[in-house]
Amino acid sequence: MININKIEQILTSNHLFSKDEFSLKYKFMLVNSILLAGFFIGFGAGVVRIVTDFYLIAVIDIIFSFSLFALFLSLRKKKTAFNLVSKIALFLTFILATTIVILAKDDQSKLLWFALFIASTFLVKGHKSGTFAYILTIFTLVTLYILPNPEIYLNQKELALAIAAYSCFALFFTFSEMQQEKNINNINLSSKEIKIQKKLIQHQLRTNQLTSLTNSIVLNEDIKNTTKDISYLALDIDDFDIIINEFGENYSEHILLKVAKILQNLTSQSVTLYHVENSKFAFLIVNPTLQQDIKLATVIKSIFENLKVGYREIEITVNFKIAIVREKSSKTISNANITLSDIKSSGENIYTLYKRDKKREQTQKNNIYWAKRLGELMRENNIIVYYQPIVDNHSQKIVKYECLVRAVDKDVIISPYLFLTAAKSKGILKNITKIVIDKSFLEFSQNSYKFSINITEQDLSENYLVDFLTFKTKQYNIDPKRVFLEVLENINSQDSYNANAQFKELKKLGFGLSIDDFGAEASNLSRLLTLKADIIKIDAQFIKNLDTDENSVKIVETIVTLAKKMNTKTIAEFVHNEEIYNIVKKLGVDYSQGYYFSQPLPQVEKEEKNTKFLLKHPSLNH
Repeated sequence: MININKIEQILTSNHLFSKDEFSLKYKFMLVNSILLAGFFIGFGAGVVRIVTDFYLIAVIDIIFSFSLFALFLSLRKKKTAFNLVSKIALFLTFILATTIVILAKDDQSKLLWFALFIASTFLVKGHKSGTFAYILTIFTLVTLYILPNPEIYLNQKELALAIAAYSCFALFFTFSEMQQEKNINNINLSSKEIKIQKKLIQHQLRTNQLTSLTNSIVLNEDIKNTTKDISYLALDIDDFDIIINEFGENYSEHILLKVAKILQNLTSQSVTLYHVENSKFAFLIVNPTLQQDIKLATVIKSIFENLKVGYREIEITVNFKIAIVREKSSKTISNANITLSDIKSSGENIYTLYKRDKKREQTQKNNIYWAKRLGELMRENNIIVYYQPIVDNHSQKIVKYECLVRAVDKDVIISPYLFLTAAKSKGILKNITKIVIDKSFLEFSQNSYKFSINITEQDLSENYLVDFLTFKTKQYNIDPKRVFLEVLENINSQDSYNANAQFKELKKLGFGLSIDDFGAEASNLSRLLTLKADIIKIDAQFIKNLDTDENSVKIVETIVTLAKKMNTKTIAEFVHNEEIYNIVKKLGVDYSQGYYFSQPLPQVEKEEKNTKFLLKHPSLNH
């Protein structure tokens, strides 16, 4: 098989050619090819002529062939010798062609050497030199023909055929080169157009199309490339989504344009403005002076607090949340966004300096780890279920269990608080809930206990619960009346119609509904009425301090009274000592759950061993 790279290496003599020297490289290879071809052809022709007793022409062929080989070797040493070597090679070819025409009287192939001369000149030097070679050849042949005794060198037929053939050669190469030049021009024009379009696309990618300010791509580059100290201000217009909803996108775009123009007046050589996205702008201060960032934030707030911005006679006041980050790192922008979120959560309307939060950073690292690890744990069957008993305050026996998810990572039992946030962000809470349902149903198919399973908003949004739970009750022969779905009190706030429809269908099938952490959010009676829960689980914050906080007692008492009027059972979670347990019973709470009775366990209590918990706590047997 022919090795093209090896041939190219021989012809280019390992010389390096730049992109600008592409044409030179092509011609360089062509000349070397011609020199080598001429050497082999000339040497071969010389050998043939020796055999056929044409010794004089044989000597000329061999001299010519070794001359070409000498030129080939000289060209290999230095590519800058190209022009000189190519001219000498073409000159030798012309001399050889002329000599052969003179000496080889009856040789029909003698005119092929002039054809080689013309073709080589066109290819190596272009159509101008090629045309000259063509004219020189015709002139030489005509001269030889008109000399005395023309038949000695060239007859009329040979001259006519040569002129016709060389003319075709010349026309072919001329038109070919003209077409090539046209193609090259077209390519250059296309290349220029491509460059223009490329610049336009790059400009569009790097600027905000509305305000024409540079965007986050440029901002990232500027932060990364600067070697100086920086201060970064992230600005977010307050309640911009409300502006869009109230007045429309057209109005909000005009507001953004006016805000951008005002902010541009605050830029300088060291202060650059960016339109990051939608309602978010940013300032980057390079080599900031003392408190320059705070002064700029103060000026921004002062300007907009005293200015009405409007369009079509509708004027509004624009307020900003401003986060300031004074350290350059790969997380500068994300740290500013975190600070903005904190400002929004706190309801403050002032600028805030970013402060490193090691606890938050650890949480982020933890989420990154679990986002990667959870999939592996599920494949390894290392998502497991623990069960915490719920005790009837009257009979003091276990009546049901809460099913709690755990993970096993390197033989360590992992609390769900470490990985559920990552599962939610990765969108796999549904997969975890399905595992908990399957393993819980398997466990409780061996007994008659009731049990509860925690349901998330993601589970409801996926709309799989009705079919999946129905399938599992049949698979494990579980009566739906034993199963309680534990949901947060505000879980149906995102899509109340969809959630309520599923709750209605599940209750119709016999499943119970339990409200978890009741009282933790801003409880309202209408939502409680909508959910129609069978059980209310009173939030731990009201239970854990019952022995020391009178207000907690009043709140629990109120919840119990409300539940009884609605014919709803109550569970006190976080019952962790005897005194709280006694208060819970006194307040009329139906069930208790907490470490006072048992921590979550990998298996449920066998029913024959389910005696009064008082028997397990001798301190209570007075």
